[in-house]
Parts: sequence; C-alpha cells; structure tokens
Amino acid sequence: MNRLILAFLLTAPSIDAKVLIMTYVHSKPDFIELHDKTFKAFFKDPYEYVVFNDAPNQAMCNQVEHTCSRLGIRCFRVPPHAKGRQTPNYRHMDGIKHSLNLLAYEHDDIVMMVDADMFLIKPFSARHYLEEHGYDFVGDRNAGRIARQERIIHSSPAFVIMNMPALPNRRTISFEGDRVEGVPCDVGGHTYYYFKQNPEVRVHLYQCISTTHLPLERHQLASMGYDDVTIDFLFDIAHPYGMQFHCDHNFLHYYAGGSNWCNNSAAYIREKDGKLYRYMNRLFDKYGSLR
Repeated sequence: MNRLILAFLLTAPSIDAKVLIMTYVHSKPDFIELHDKTFKAFFKDPYEYVVFNDAPNQAMCNQVEHTCSRLGIRCFRVPPHAKGRQTPNYRHMDGIKHSLNLLAYEHDDIVMMVDADMFLIKPFSARHYLEEHGYDFVGDRNAGRIARQERIIHSSPAFVIMNMPALPNRRTISFEGDRVEGVPCDVGGHTYYYFKQNPEVRVHLYQCISTTHLPLERHQLASMGYDDVTIDFLFDIAHPYGMQFHCDHNFLHYYAGGSNWCNNSAAYIREKDGKLYRYMNRLFDKYGSLR
C-alpha cells in the first residue's frame, strides 16, 4: 500500500471519532455546568467532556459528582495524593498523570486539556485549528527558567490540544513540573523533554494575553479583533481581575477561579463571578446559534 495512503489511514479520524476534552476540578461545581454550556454552544467537533474530580473533601467531592451525574458527564475521582504532594501544583500534576494513563494515551483522536476555569467564548473547531495550521501539539508557551544558557521552554497545562494519533512515543508525554535540567519549573515543565526528544512533532506554543496588558480604548481593542461583547466585558472587569485570553482569543482563562488558591475574599469572588456570567450569557445570545 502506498505510504501516503497508509499514513492517512493511520492518522485520519474514524467516522465515530470524538475529541476528548478533559478538565480537573477542585471546587466550584457551578463551573462544570458553565463548561458544559460553552462546549454545547460553541464547540464544533463531536466530543466528550470528562471531569477529573480532585475535590479536597468528601462534601465537595459529592457536589462535583452530583453535578456531573445531573448533566450526564463522566466523572473520575483522582486517587489520593501522596504525602508532600498536597499543594495545588502537585495536585494538578497528579490529576493530569491519572487522566493520561486512564484515557488520553489510548485515545485515537484529539485530546484537549482545559483548566476548570478556562471557557470557550466563540465557535471553535479543534480539528480545523490543527489541520489549518499543520500542528500536532498546541499549548500555552511557558518560557520557564534558564539552565546552562538554554531557556526551558515548555507547555503550561492550562489549555492544550494534542493530536494523539500523530504523536510519537505518546506515553512519554508528561506534565510533571518540579525540576527540569536542574532548575525549578511550573506544572508542565517536563513537556520540554518530550519536545526535545521528538523534534519531528509540529509544536505550536502560543503566548496567552493578560487582560492587564490590553489597552482600554474601544477602537484599539476592535482593531485587535475583539468583538463588542468582549470589549464591554473588558471595560466591566477593568485591570485588577487578571484574566487571560488563550489560543488566538478563543478561550478565556478566569484565573484562579476554579480553586481560589490566591485566597480572594468571598465578596471579590461573587463580584467577579457575576461579571463572568453576564459576559457568557451575552456570548450565548451572540454566537450560540452559529455552532
């Protein structure tokens, strides 16, 4: 059989192929419902959305499981964390490792990883995005530290798209952090090793855009591609809220909203949540029929 035809058959999605979307939930089960609504409204590929439950106590665990059950979402409990791995970073690493072993490594189609507070904000096809640009792995660029005059460039796990059938040595993909080439790195640091050992993989690591770095002039924001709903939202949240846009402005990272690891006050969270929900409801009205 012609090699090109064989390669196509090995990498082309089957008729019933689905994008596997995985998220890792510590708290705020209401965000699971918002996630579910955004993917149903905007995600253009056949998909399955799966929750990995990393709740810190039984009461929150039950809330997460109840929300998933009510919405018909598969939910897996992250195994107990070892002593010394109770911090947010280590918990995230453990959840990702469990999800890769349980589902992602063997998935025969695209795998997406999204933070629990990462929301799709317009119609989007992961398959088209990969095919249009010729990518195998898309992630959020993290320049990390410098070791031996070399910058440790790796992918953050906040938002990732992986075309699993096209990735060689897929079981060596790791989002561990800790030390890389002897220097401390954040979660996802070990993707540096995967990229280095598999140079044929077509990797695209985009730079996320922080709302604190955007101009507050309507005409400037419009010229950068932001729609009227998002511009109104940017004026509403102002700079202190520290949200981010990812993957060419297709996703909004609420930032620390899924676990509140930065310990903001309840009043602050209520105000910020209200602004988020008002924004998302306006987006559903604007784009929901375009899926």
